[in-house]
Amino acid sequence: MNWTLKLAAMAVGGACAILPLAALAQACTIKIGRVVPVTGPLADVGKDTPWVDDAKINPINKAGGLKVGNDSCKIEYKIYDSKSTVAGSAEAATRAILQDKVDFLMAQGTPDTTNAPADLCERNQVPCITSNTPVEPWLFGPDGKPKTYKYTYHFFFSVPDLVANHVGMIKSLPGGFNGSIGYLYPNDPDGTVFAQLFDPTFKKEGWKPTDPGRFQQGLPDFSSVINQFKRNKVEVVAGVLAPPDMQNYLQQAAQAGFVPKMYIIDKGTGYPEPMNALGKAGYGVLSVNFWSPAYPGKSKFGGYDGQGLVDAYEKQTGKQFIPPLGYDDASYDVLFDAIQRAGTKDRAAVLKALDATALDTVVGKVKFNAQHYSVQPLGGAQWRYDAATKRLVKENVYNAVYPEVKKTSEMKLYAQ
Repeated sequence: MNWTLKLAAMAVGGACAILPLAALAQACTIKIGRVVPVTGPLADVGKDTPWVDDAKINPINKAGGLKVGNDSCKIEYKIYDSKSTVAGSAEAATRAILQDKVDFLMAQGTPDTTNAPADLCERNQVPCITSNTPVEPWLFGPDGKPKTYKYTYHFFFSVPDLVANHVGMIKSLPGGFNGSIGYLYPNDPDGTVFAQLFDPTFKKEGWKPTDPGRFQQGLPDFSSVINQFKRNKVEVVAGVLAPPDMQNYLQQAAQAGFVPKMYIIDKGTGYPEPMNALGKAGYGVLSVNFWSPAYPGKSKFGGYDGQGLVDAYEKQTGKQFIPPLGYDDASYDVLFDAIQRAGTKDRAAVLKALDATALDTVVGKVKFNAQHYSVQPLGGAQWRYDAATKRLVKENVYNAVYPEVKKTSEMKLYAQ
C-alpha cells in the first residue's frame, strides 16, 4: 500500500475515532419540562406561555448556551398541559419524566397543577421547582401533615401571610364595616384549605360569617348564595374562585343588586382577561397581589427588574401582563443559578446547590428552608378602570405585611 495513502487512511481513521468524542464533549443539553394549565378553567394561568420560555431561553442559547462548569449547555424545554386538573397534571408530568426523560421539571399554577408533578418527581428522583401555589396547599398532604420533599423546591406566598394581608385590608376599609362577612370557598384544594385557615381568624376578629358551604367548581346558579348574603347584610365577601366561577358569581350578584363594600377574591382576580370581561362588575375588586412590577428584585439571567419584564411582555405580545409571568421567569433563574453553582447538571449536585439558594429574582429573594420552600412577599391589589387605556389595571393598595412591595394607589370601596 502506498505510504501516502496509508497515512491518509490512518489520519481519516483517527479523525473518525476522535470526532465522536469531541462532539460528545460539546453536546451538553439540559432538558426542562414545564407543566402549566394551557386549557381548562385555569388556562389564564398559562397565558404567558410560551413567550416567557422563549424570552428567557433564546438569548442564552444564542449566546452559546448556559455556562456550566467548563461546558456551554444548550437549553431545551417542552410545555406540558395540565388541563387544569390533578389528573391532567399527573399525566403531563409522567410523560415528561418517563417518556421524554427530562433532566428537570417545573410546574406552576395552583395545587391542581403543582402537587401531582411534585409527588411524581419525588417518586422518580427528578429535581423539580414549583411555584404559583400557596405554600400550605403544596406542603400539607390529605392527612393534614407536612410532606417531606427531597427533590422538589417551592416558592410562593404563605397562607398565614395571605390571611394577615386580608385582615389588614378589611380593617383598612374606608368607613369600616358592620362585621358581617360572606364566604366564597369552593370544594377544591384552595377553597378547602383557605376556609380552614380564614374562618377561625375572621371569627377571632369578632366578625360574623355567612358560610354557604363548599360548593363544586362550575356552579351555574349562585342565587341562593347571594340571597344569604343579602339577608345577613354582608358588607365584605372573601373567596377564592377560578375565573369562570368568579365571572359567573359577580355578574349574577350585580344583576341581583347585591353591592357589598368590599370583595376580596383570589385566584381568578389575578388575570386581566377575565377581569376585563367582567366590565363594571370587576371595578374595585380586591385580591392578593402575588406579583406585579411593585415587587422588588431583578433577574440574574436578564438583568431586568419587574417593570422591565412587564414592558417587554406587553410590547411584544400586545397583551396585559399576568402575575405568573414573574414566577415563571424566577423559576428559570432559580434552576439556572443552581445548575451553574453546581458546575454540572448531575442531579445530586444540583439538589445540593438548590439547598443553598439565596437568589435575588423579580419576585424577591428566594431562599429555601429545611422543608424546601421559600416564602415570598405579597401585597393587596385592587382593580381600577383606566380611562386612558380603556381597560382594568391592577394597583397595589396595601403593603403593611411586606412594605418592600410598593404601594401604588389608595384603597376604595367596591363600585365607588
